[in-house]
Amino acid sequence: MSHKAERTLISGGTVVTPTTDIENGTVAFADGKIVSVEAESHRTPDIDATGKYVLPGMVDLHGDDIERHLFPRAGERVDTGVALDRCDIANASAGVTTKYHAIAFEDVPEDNRSIELARRLADRIRGFDRDNGARVDNRLHTRCELTNEAAVEAVSAELRSGGDLVSLVSHVPGAGQFAGENSLAQRYDLSGEAEETSIQTLQARRAAVSTAETRSRAKRITELARERNIPVASHDDETVSDVDSAAALGVDISEYPLSQRVARRATERDMAVAMGAPNVVRGGSLWDGPDAGQAIKNGLVDILCSDFRPQSLLGSVFVDTDEPLAERVARVSTAPAAVAGLYDRGRLERGARADIVIVDPDPVPSVARTFVAGDEVYRSA
Repeated sequence: MSHKAERTLISGGTVVTPTTDIENGTVAFADGKIVSVEAESHRTPDIDATGKYVLPGMVDLHGDDIERHLFPRAGERVDTGVALDRCDIANASAGVTTKYHAIAFEDVPEDNRSIELARRLADRIRGFDRDNGARVDNRLHTRCELTNEAAVEAVSAELRSGGDLVSLVSHVPGAGQFAGENSLAQRYDLSGEAEETSIQTLQARRAAVSTAETRSRAKRITELARERNIPVASHDDETVSDVDSAAALGVDISEYPLSQRVARRATERDMAVAMGAPNVVRGGSLWDGPDAGQAIKNGLVDILCSDFRPQSLLGSVFVDTDEPLAERVARVSTAPAAVAGLYDRGRLERGARADIVIVDPDPVPSVARTFVAGDEVYRSA
């Protein structure tokens, strides 16, 4: 896709760089890249951002909101192409310019998940780029259920075909986010016979796979990913030992650690810690996990992900965490881009890709305009 070659000036707003925020600043871009960031405003800009914020486009490493577009309610299934297009629009309107779709390679029918559906989604995501109608940069985050050998084989095949991020997952009763007596039922909104059947099925899967076998599969996936320079995350780390095991494999990200103590250990082991932006906006976890806002104040969170709600990334920027605005913005832009190896974006600096979001703070922070590589992909009415 070609980009506008002429220079475009956005001026008058609060420009947020990786290190500071500039009142009445200016960002200039041309041919898809930022050419300058200036600490002064221009009288005749192409885009007047007075009273607004100018932020880097946000990078979402874990968003499974595509599932909500595929299955908007029980019993309803939307065409995959339509769902992906609607999800793309929603992310552009939320200021997300690089989207990692977290696709679950697991067989959980009550959650509308299957390995076959994951394969089909992966194929569609790979082919959904700017030349084929996409507004944002859509990428693939393969979530590998380690207790399911078929899932491990499928993810291995995906990594060999090319991937962008992989996470190591073990979603079983009695472990991780399912550690409570009723947590599985709450997670899937199950009761009675359906709850009993699902718990028995997942417990049987867990019983059939030894800890040693799970670790062997994790090692296999991690080594395959590292051979291809694909970042690896461990999901729902429950204990310090889980973190140590992941770090020994060379895992890059501790994704949604289940306590502040575990998050601290991940930080000590030089793993990036990712938590949920909805947690910050809400003021706490839905599943008895750590309070992400408090974890931020304790210096334990490097990255925020949207999980199921892309609008929460922008919302988290405007939650007071006793930090400068630039640090809050970096957590949803510069930091995730760097962990993913995307050093060309996620920051308002000369030479960076012109992924830019203009935010109107009144009455609540919302996206006014979104640019991807200098092309406008969203404008509010």
